[in-house]
Amino acid sequence: MNIETLQNGELSIRYFRFGAPDGQPFIILPGIALKSVMESAEAIAEQYRAFSERYNVFVFDRRLSMPEHHSVGDMADDIITCMDSLSIKEADLFGVSQGGMIAEAIAVRRPDLVRRLVLCSTASYAEPSCRRIADEWLGYALSRNTAELMKSFAENIYTKAYCERYREAFAEFAKMVNEEDMQRFVIQTEALLDFDMREELGCISSPVLVIGAEQDIVFSKEAFLEIAEKTHGELYIYENGSHAVYDENPDVLVRIREFLDRE
Repeated sequence: MNIETLQNGELSIRYFRFGAPDGQPFIILPGIALKSVMESAEAIAEQYRAFSERYNVFVFDRRLSMPEHHSVGDMADDIITCMDSLSIKEADLFGVSQGGMIAEAIAVRRPDLVRRLVLCSTASYAEPSCRRIADEWLGYALSRNTAELMKSFAENIYTKAYCERYREAFAEFAKMVNEEDMQRFVIQTEALLDFDMREELGCISSPVLVIGAEQDIVFSKEAFLEIAEKTHGELYIYENGSHAVYDENPDVLVRIREFLDRE
């Protein structure tokens, strides 16, 4: 497994691929992160190894040299360009958090690119809870208070038990965040605040699975219900779990695989 860089005009995006080269395309669109998802490539491939036999799995990062104002729609257009450049059509998209927002936009703008759509821990707009947390993150990021930003990020994303278990690891991780990481984090977080696809959700024509958690404090249960209702999608909400239920609960990947494997 190698990390590749796709270049198309001014667009430059890193991605990695694993699994069956001739398998059904399965694209993972991650949420906002303090470090590039490319640095976790091996761990992600291991986490999703159950998909490797049948699926051709792609994980895309955000673009390099991200403009100061880069909307979620712009991020969706970046992925669309990548998919066209790699001749990927009728792919299964799995978007988490902001990645889910990107997936929503792709499904509306280019339905020919999407076979099935899995939206996890995401929403169709920035709810008050999301805006409050985003503002908190931006405050720490703009003042370059990496330690407090990492603490707030972890506490709002993961369960208390998970945060306590990996408290020291999070503190060490914060020391690795550099100036470029901070700038990209600010741009991605600001993009959340202007995102609103409530009026376009009904245009999504592919089968949809919506996954959420009762204890998610970034997005509400009502946000998950709204997406499922407007897309006529399936909905599953975990009673126990945080915003990062996709990382903390292995059952999420089992449920996704069952949805994708369905004829």
